[in-house]
Amino acid sequence: MPYRVLASVLTLALLLAACAEATSDDDYAATHRAQDVHLTPDGNTMQYAQTAFSVKAGSTVTLTFENTATSSAMVHNVVLLTTDDDADLQRVSQAGMQAGVDSDYVPEDDAIHAATPLAQPGETVSITFTAPQEPGAYRYFCTFPGHASMMQGTMLVEES
Repeated sequence: MPYRVLASVLTLALLLAACAEATSDDDYAATHRAQDVHLTPDGNTMQYAQTAFSVKAGSTVTLTFENTATSSAMVHNVVLLTTDDDADLQRVSQAGMQAGVDSDYVPEDDAIHAATPLAQPGETVSITFTAPQEPGAYRYFCTFPGHASMMQGTMLVEES
């Protein structure tokens, strides 16, 4: 009889441990699952229709920019910074003009977290990146010459 009780207790302990591990794995998967973000311009203006989006810290993010503009002058990209600092935005914007069209107006700069290529009107571009680990606000904007002052938004990184 004592062996049956011991066997039952051990079986129950193993089942509880397995459930706890599955929950832990499920939590990890939910926290680090891929997130999809879709951005568009606001018609033929130098603005994004979506001025903010949220992602989980450390998650894999696929950002798709669909340039729905119809004017040939409305060429855009999306550049995500490692900060929400105006000085970084200005520096990267200025350097982007120097980098030129061959670099999609995206310079080499440590303040850049990720960037899409330029999207012509009617074109869709995507990038996949890992969201910052630190929760907070991170700026995104278009580096096409003359667009950065108006075409910006905020990526909000939330705790996992």
